[in-house]
Amino acid sequence: MTRGFLSFCCALLLLSIGASAQQTSSLRGIVLDPNSLPISAVTIEFDSSSGTKKTFTDDQGTFTIADVSAQGTITARHSGFATVTQTISASALANPIEIRLTPAPVLQRIEVSAASDEIIPAAPASQFVLSPQVINDSGSLALDDVLREAPGFTLFRRSGSLVANPTTQGVSLRGVGASGASRAAVLLDGIPINDPFGGWVYWNQVPRASVEKVEITNGGASDIYGGGALGGVINIETRPVQNSFATAEMSYGNENTPYLSFDAGTVIGKWGISSSLQSLRTSGYILVPADQRGAIDTPAATSDFDGSLQLSRKFGEQSNFFLRFNSLDESRANGTPVQTNNTRMPSLALGFDWTQSQAGAFSIRAYASDEVFTQNFSSIAANRNSETLTDAQRSPSQQLGIAAQWQRTFASKHTITAGVEARDVQGHSAEITFNSAGPTADVNAGGRQRIIGYFGQDAFLFASNWLLTFGGRLDTWLNSRGFMDRLPLPSGSPSALSFPNRSETAFSPHISLMHSFKHGLTASASVYRAFRAPTLNELYRNFRVGNVVTNANPALTAEILTGGEAGVSFQTWNNRLTVRGNFFWSEIDDPDANVTLSTTPTLITRMRENLGAIRARGVEISAELRLPKHLQLTGGYILTDSTVTSFAANPALVGLLVPQVARNQFNIQLSFSGRLWSAGLQTRYIGNQFDDDQNLLPLGRAFIADAEVSRRVGHHASIFGAVSNFFDDRYTIASTPVTNVGPPALVRGGVRFEWSAK
Repeated sequence: MTRGFLSFCCALLLLSIGASAQQTSSLRGIVLDPNSLPISAVTIEFDSSSGTKKTFTDDQGTFTIADVSAQGTITARHSGFATVTQTISASALANPIEIRLTPAPVLQRIEVSAASDEIIPAAPASQFVLSPQVINDSGSLALDDVLREAPGFTLFRRSGSLVANPTTQGVSLRGVGASGASRAAVLLDGIPINDPFGGWVYWNQVPRASVEKVEITNGGASDIYGGGALGGVINIETRPVQNSFATAEMSYGNENTPYLSFDAGTVIGKWGISSSLQSLRTSGYILVPADQRGAIDTPAATSDFDGSLQLSRKFGEQSNFFLRFNSLDESRANGTPVQTNNTRMPSLALGFDWTQSQAGAFSIRAYASDEVFTQNFSSIAANRNSETLTDAQRSPSQQLGIAAQWQRTFASKHTITAGVEARDVQGHSAEITFNSAGPTADVNAGGRQRIIGYFGQDAFLFASNWLLTFGGRLDTWLNSRGFMDRLPLPSGSPSALSFPNRSETAFSPHISLMHSFKHGLTASASVYRAFRAPTLNELYRNFRVGNVVTNANPALTAEILTGGEAGVSFQTWNNRLTVRGNFFWSEIDDPDANVTLSTTPTLITRMRENLGAIRARGVEISAELRLPKHLQLTGGYILTDSTVTSFAANPALVGLLVPQVARNQFNIQLSFSGRLWSAGLQTRYIGNQFDDDQNLLPLGRAFIADAEVSRRVGHHASIFGAVSNFFDDRYTIASTPVTNVGPPALVRGGVRFEWSAK
């Protein structure tokens, strides 16, 4: 009996060893290009129920991941090639697997890609990737403040979206400047979210808990994205519904700042349903320094609510459909009792992606929105003890848009992309003007803009490690039904003015060449043209900020950018260190600028005009270092020389700096991510810049530091504390002519919850 018992124990031990051997094993493989040549420094990630393991291919293109589960997915990413994801079963562990990468352009109009934790991708193009971990560790509350980790990213003014007027939230990248309207395209899952009437961005319309990652690409990209991408592209990707999940963040901070962001979804068969919402409120702060304040100065405050509901369905492994409804409700106080604005914007979006091995990949995005934007303006007395309502505006607008893209790889060397995009925007500004005695006029102005663009691109791997990408886009747009009606109040003769229909055409070519050397060195160069058509807001809507009046100009034409850049990236030290340098140059003909017409002690009058030309050139250096013990250090510096090079109407402006563009900027981020604790420190320095075209109103420098510390509590929750601007640097954000300063330190504490059925 004893011998039988021992035999049984031995058999059980052998079975246990065998079972253990089946549970974990080493995954080995090789990555090849279309010419069957090995590719080194390819990022390999294996994702399973036990977590994510990461490695890189060696000089022979091979990789090994030890102790992996028998079930999971493997993802291979490398600059210049399309991301490949494969399902790994138990049988795949017996022999080395082979992964073949096909060429892909750096930018695609509609792109669905795997998330990466590399802030600086190992590619010479000027790109930055912000993951949810980076967003959480930043210490910033608003998404646009997180994006300032990317060198060259600024809004029209230094102030962030937490308290700033939405019309100042247009994006400027690498010194191209902004005039309220963005000179960069901002997309959510391939759908533009720039305001259709004014071109600015409502950053709080995207619940932060739903963000999977954000990609920032500098440089003209109109060849793919059209007129919105004069200076680059910001692509926000939300979390796909691949399994049931729930994510939430709740916090409270000083200045009466409660915050809630929530995202959850579930899978029922092939269907997925998800919902996200975000509620943000802050009592804000007084913009004017204490020594210049008057009785009318009150805090600039914000109250936002945004929610969305999405339904999706999978068709096989590579095809899917989604339908999403979103609604934004925003109210703001802009620093005085009279100056307020409100936005109501429901929107609808749908997308369809279908892939067939012979036909290629087809993608469609369609969208619509119906917005009402209202704003009040006032005239402020010199002693700031009284103000008078001067203008009450209501600006309704509607848009319809669609983008379609086809992509297919031929002969394993050519990846051809072709597509079409169309957009129809109409809107107007209905306003009542006032003086101290009451209403003076009823003014209504607006129009319609239709634009259609056709684009094509070829990513050609013409030799081993050589990728040539070339293509272009042809856009045609029509400004029609332009009008301005004026009815004097309480009496007077009405006037009606119709503006002639105007059409323009722009061709935006782009050529880039990239070569991957051995030992992690990659180099590229590109030349391109880009454009931006004036928005309906710039064509027809006047506005006033304090004692500065800016008039619209229905005769504005498109801005045209001609530029180029060259870059080198280097990855070494077992791929822990990535260093990238870029030189860029661009010249914008006929840029839209706010040009000063007259100045008095109580009123500055400006008008939107096509300024002759501006030139933005400079150097950008970025680095990312992955240190032992879960530490990561990232930094960037950008030197920008952005000046006016010609303006026949006012030669005195030639040689002056473009307003709101600093010559020097740098940022440093340090993060730690452990099993229980995580922490992040973000610092950024902004050199002197001017608030006006005549360079008479300097803003000085700014230094901002944000930090966050969190600790995991249980399996799904963590508590955190965060500080924005913890040095309390009250830097200047405007001087027109009354000084406005940036926010004081914002201290928050809260809890995060994250659960997944995975």
